[in-house]
Amino acid sequence: MGLLLSRLGPGMMLAAVAVGVSHLVFSTQAGANYGLSLAWLIILVVILKYPAFHFSVQYASATGRSLVTGYSKIGKVALMWLVVGFFVDTFIATGAVAMVTAGLFISVFNLPFSGPQVAVALMVASAAILMNGQYARAERLVKIFVLAFSVLAVIATLFALPLIGDGGRAVFAELTPSRSLAVFVIAIAGWMPMPLNGSVQISKWVVEKRHSSNEAFDHRQALSDFRIGYGLTLLLALCFLLMGTAVLFDAAYVAPANPGAFASELLGIFTTVIGKWSYPVIAVAALAVMWSTQIALMDVMPRLTDRLLGILTGRADDAPSRYSKFLIVQVVGVSIILLFLMKGFTGFLYFATSMGFVAAPAIAYYNYLAITSDDVPQEFRPGRHIIIWNWISVFVMAAFALAFLYISLT
Repeated sequence: MGLLLSRLGPGMMLAAVAVGVSHLVFSTQAGANYGLSLAWLIILVVILKYPAFHFSVQYASATGRSLVTGYSKIGKVALMWLVVGFFVDTFIATGAVAMVTAGLFISVFNLPFSGPQVAVALMVASAAILMNGQYARAERLVKIFVLAFSVLAVIATLFALPLIGDGGRAVFAELTPSRSLAVFVIAIAGWMPMPLNGSVQISKWVVEKRHSSNEAFDHRQALSDFRIGYGLTLLLALCFLLMGTAVLFDAAYVAPANPGAFASELLGIFTTVIGKWSYPVIAVAALAVMWSTQIALMDVMPRLTDRLLGILTGRADDAPSRYSKFLIVQVVGVSIILLFLMKGFTGFLYFATSMGFVAAPAIAYYNYLAITSDDVPQEFRPGRHIIIWNWISVFVMAAFALAFLYISLT
């Protein structure tokens, strides 16, 4: 078991980032609002995004460099996509995760502070943990939290299954086309299992894992680790969909308006299906996994930003890391957004997911260009089937993005 855990790393970091908003928030609300009617959408989106993540892991393990380097060789337009994406992930996405994490802390400890205030405090505490810039520390924390929470989620789902449709309640909703349904579908598509910018993140984690293991983390291990982590994201998404359906669907559900209320509802789902005795265990596990999501984002985004700005400014590859400086910038930026610029919890989450969704087709296309470039040896390049799969994904996600822009502008 210890050997297996030591080989896991980037895939668990990916799962940690994914489990946050997309799973705890949107999968649960999908079940609560629509029962099992959107299960197909969750499965479809996870399948569509797979090639882009697969290409990123292949590129990093084959070249020893993250996709930031790959994008820099594609051209300036590709780098500009990264600049926009990094801004969203560094400040908007991290802020959204911090708010959900803060809601859990407020609910569990009955804190007399607002969501933004607690979120900022957690940002500062997380930065203090990561300030030494060691990837290995973040990885150890994250994979323990994620695996423990995954076991509890699966157990809770097994308890929830008999509750689905009990008392004559419906299991599926009638999906009537509407603006609210379209916005919700786009939110799920944008952040399920996570935004495609996450493919750039996992490429950096693969590079860091190789360095921390003295290059022992080879191509085969990297792909195996990724598949475990990515498969776990789909399993957990369906778990929360099932629990949301079992406890909240067809039961006069009203979406919470603040992070504290949402967290109370989430923990209530677990205690409903398992029992009130489980509250302390579930509370600790939920706090741990959401905090691990925050730590994972705060670990990787300063690293990627340092590399991206280094390329844009012509900084030498072997120059001293500016990780700590960019980590401080991230904390300050997110704090300003949460304390002074955020108008509402739910609206903020939908804005964060939508921004990630619009960039998805471009990220999938550029990942394809990177993995098929001359930088990658022929034996590491993808086969024909997954390339076709990726092109289908690009066109489908582009259609979704255009639909989102149409809805937003009309």
